[in-house]
Amino acid sequence: MVDDESVNITPPAQEERRLILDQPFDADLLYALRATLEAHATHAGMPDGRATDLVITVHELATNAVVHGAGTGRVRIWRAGDTLRCEVSDAGRATRPVAPVPRPDADPDSDARTGTGTGTGTGTGTDAVVADAARWPVEHGHGLWIARFLPDRFTIGSGPEGTVAVADFALPPDGHDEPFGLTRHDRGSHILLELSGSLGDEAARELAVVVREIVSADPEPRLLVDLGKVTFWDAMGVAALITAQQQVDAAKAGAMVLTGLTADFRRRLDALSPAPLTVGDTHDEAVDRLLPPS
Repeated sequence: MVDDESVNITPPAQEERRLILDQPFDADLLYALRATLEAHATHAGMPDGRATDLVITVHELATNAVVHGAGTGRVRIWRAGDTLRCEVSDAGRATRPVAPVPRPDADPDSDARTGTGTGTGTGTGTDAVVADAARWPVEHGHGLWIARFLPDRFTIGSGPEGTVAVADFALPPDGHDEPFGLTRHDRGSHILLELSGSLGDEAARELAVVVREIVSADPEPRLLVDLGKVTFWDAMGVAALITAQQQVDAAKAGAMVLTGLTADFRRRLDALSPAPLTVGDTHDEAVDRLLPPS
């Protein structure tokens, strides 16, 4: 996922689209589908971590089409400018048309809360409209729920002809591969970790080691994590922050606060994390929330 404030993605529907994958599937083909998805995403220029996010999302949607639809479906992927549009459809018939409802993280004042919800990709940004398909159940923290929040845009809807889900993934701009950086500052009352560059697999490993060292050395760690210079993230980066929070929570009286997040990244963390994460809108607010009352 690119830094949300640095990229303005034009909806794929407004650009010339090029079909790069059109593949039917059933239960026996789901495993092979993963390899096909990864190959096409990587060939299109998606970084490894974000390609994995695409595979997770599309495979989960395809699994729902098999389990809760007619047992068969089709995956189509288009390249439209700097976006990969993934469409998963089943051949089943929903019991009734489903009216569109906003995704749980949608901005209540956003115009994007309205739309057709037919799975034709009308959602924009993180406020995409979601029509929950009657045959594709959603459980917080599980497959289809996660599949909603990994893409950059997501719509799903049911109608007489079945269910269609559309997930858009933005291809990274130049400079997305800036290496991960972690700078540690001991502030006396707390430790500041400044993260920069790509928050992915390498970041997850390095952050886990550093936080483990901090927690081992201090039974009451106070940790401030600044994400203001992060330029790219994927599911591994999200997992790294969740793991860091769990490491700190395991301490006797530890505390961790995040700052420097974009609004979109914050909403996704709230949706994907199994436990609430503490966030400060500004550095000073984060420090105030981190330190115990005097």
